Amino acid sequence: MSNKDIVEKAGSVALKIHENHQRLSGEGYYWHLHRVVELLEENNVNDPEILAGAYLHHVLDSKKYTKENLKKDFGVEIAEIVTEYHRISGNEISSIDPKNYNESIIVQTYLNLIKNPKTLIIRLADKVDNIRSAFVLPKENSRRVAEKAMYLYSPICQLLGIHRFVVELENEAFKILNPGEYYSIEAYLKKKMSEMEVVLKDTAQFVKEILEEKEIQAKVDYRIKHTYSIYKKMQRYRQSKNYKSLNQIYDLAAMRVLVDSVEQCYLTEDILKQAWGVVSGERDDYILHPKPSGYKSIHNTFVISPTMNLEIQIKTKEMHEENEFGLASHTFYKTGAQLKKSFQESPDWITDISFIKNKGDLRIDLFKKYVYVFTPKGDIKQLPRSATPIDFAYSIHKDLGNACVGVAVNDDFQKLSYELKDGDRVEIKILKHKKLPSPDWLDFVKTRKARDEIKKALRKDSDKKELN
Repeated sequence: MSNKDIVEKAGSVALKIHENHQRLSGEGYYWHLHRVVELLEENNVNDPEILAGAYLHHVLDSKKYTKENLKKDFGVEIAEIVTEYHRISGNEISSIDPKNYNESIIVQTYLNLIKNPKTLIIRLADKVDNIRSAFVLPKENSRRVAEKAMYLYSPICQLLGIHRFVVELENEAFKILNPGEYYSIEAYLKKKMSEMEVVLKDTAQFVKEILEEKEIQAKVDYRIKHTYSIYKKMQRYRQSKNYKSLNQIYDLAAMRVLVDSVEQCYLTEDILKQAWGVVSGERDDYILHPKPSGYKSIHNTFVISPTMNLEIQIKTKEMHEENEFGLASHTFYKTGAQLKKSFQESPDWITDISFIKNKGDLRIDLFKKYVYVFTPKGDIKQLPRSATPIDFAYSIHKDLGNACVGVAVNDDFQKLSYELKDGDRVEIKILKHKKLPSPDWLDFVKTRKARDEIKKALRKDSDKKELN
């Protein structure tokens, strides 16, 4: 079966399975799936396993289709993608309130739960389509969708360099969470747009001409920054007592200059610096120091008029091609074997990652350093790899650890020496009158806190016996 046939077959199965299913918005479920596939294709994701998985990612919600059906009809790889998607969508993290968590913790927890990057890219595309129609949901539901988009999925897309997804997730979520500010900025942009377009068009032509004089053939384009990005700038400007209105924010636009070589990137910057002054402290050299996602470019902000600063991004055409969809670019996704190896066997690209939030670095620790598990109420606990239920108990409170007599993990009883896994739901069983831990626990606990609390309780009991 050809790649095209596999995707078409998946679409046909999805249409049949979901023919009578409707979303909360009232539309047929199949059309949501079809849009997710189109969204991936628009962003150069052409892997047939991803596209087929996108059509099929909700079939297991129905009793009409099973994991065995998936394996038989589409093979092991696609079955694994869809099965993992079903597991992730039903996980505890789906019900938590992300705005109340440290962003690095919730993002890292989520990524640790996903083992296959193909599942992740489908999940992100699904969330982009969801946020587009979230406004039709009841107010509480729409805010929940928007908060997930803003505090969980957008940061993941930032981390992976999927910039198109970031813009849509942030803008649509911002519209729901803070409509007053959103429409105020939109109204201002609408009023200023024609004036800014004239300045940007003239500036682009000027840049192109002065570079041609130096025999540099460049492609020049520009954009007005997206609404939520401008809102974040407003928040920074508001820290100044002198800030009164959007008129004081001069850098509302960005320009991109694409050239043929790295040498031309630096030469272009020097030429532009001869034409305009620069804004101090706004230069970033991502060619010399690429972002963790692999993004490369020179960023500098120029004073092109008394009322307008302009961020200009200078990069080679090859860099732009690689940057366009970050780690999920066409080149990254062109072979399934290469992708699987990159993510599972050599996951260097997703370790020790940082991304930018409000011009501050938010560091995410090594992904394999910690395990992320859930309390019965759905709270996340971060523990070292190989941690046990006893470590979990003491991480909550010493009395819970001391009183522990057993543990249920995902509703199944386990040994107290059980090695916790990402996504486990852990419930400690206690006897209220039990105040003393077992000395045997020292043989397998992993955290210093658990070890110290156990020793302290045993020592206190020993001292008490000596006094008696």
